[in-house]
Amino acid sequence: MFSKEYIKSNKILFYTSLGRYMGKNKSLSNKKINWLNYQSNVKNILIRLDTNKQMAAVIIDIQHKDEEVRYLFYEQFIELKTVFNSICGDHWQWIKESKNEAGNDCSRITATISNVNIFEKSSWPKIFNFYEKNLINLDSFWNEFSDLFKALED
Repeated sequence: MFSKEYIKSNKILFYTSLGRYMGKNKSLSNKKINWLNYQSNVKNILIRLDTNKQMAAVIIDIQHKDEEVRYLFYEQFIELKTVFNSICGDHWQWIKESKNEAGNDCSRITATISNVNIFEKSSWPKIFNFYEKNLINLDSFWNEFSDLFKALED
């Protein structure tokens, strides 16, 4: 069992190291980008990273409180699934009804790898490569199709 101090310092070191690693990559939009906090610029669509002692994930959460609106956004993703898979890969899991960490309803699209551990530095290169590949591909998709989702906000 790790102490709270170790867990906190390890996570800080991990995400600082990941930020430096990802710093070599530019967004297709040629704007400065914070890969660790990728902004969708669409209200209620969050792109997050999650890493623990068993897995690492890139998560697209559609968190609109209105179920019908949330499903509308999710269906827009479904309509683009073929192109999404061609850009991002077909290893993503599509979940129409899920719960986020706060217990709120959401729709979720996620890519995950298992058998990695944030507390083992030997896992970090595999996690960094996973995040790099998936975030760059997601950025390619999002730069091309985000306007469709922005139009749904109105």
